[in-house]
Amino acid sequence: MRSHIMFALALALVPGVPARGAPAGAASTVSFHHHGLVNDAGASADTLRKLALKFLGSSNFNTVAHARILNESVPAVQERYRRVVAGDCLVITYDHPIKVRTVGGDVSAFEIVIGLNRPDYADDLFTIDDLGRVVGHGKYSGVIGIELRRAATGPG
Repeated sequence: MRSHIMFALALALVPGVPARGAPAGAASTVSFHHHGLVNDAGASADTLRKLALKFLGSSNFNTVAHARILNESVPAVQERYRRVVAGDCLVITYDHPIKVRTVGGDVSAFEIVIGLNRPDYADDLFTIDDLGRVVGHGKYSGVIGIELRRAATGPG
């Protein structure tokens, strides 16, 4: 019994795993935007959803909880967001906000937006929170970013 409790506690502390109380089966759509069109991604929607949550979970900072550390104005965050969605990006949209435990603390997200404007890795990360704010994230896993970029665009 004690080992089950320890396992559950360890799992709850893993970044990218939905925070306790979050619905495990939140309905979502996955779309890959490439050259202004929505295309089929290289990997399955389930794989991309899992990688996006892992990528978000690896985030150390965000512009809401760590505004003083990131020192980025709201207009600057929104301008960066507009550049990302104007190019190649992966968008995961949920039917209701989910809670995700990140390295930098729990975040709420209706949408996860990942910039794919570099050929070698995912180059930017945003969420749209439960209040409709565009939230920029910083200092996330490069390894997961590479894996995510490869999965989104497929081989070659």
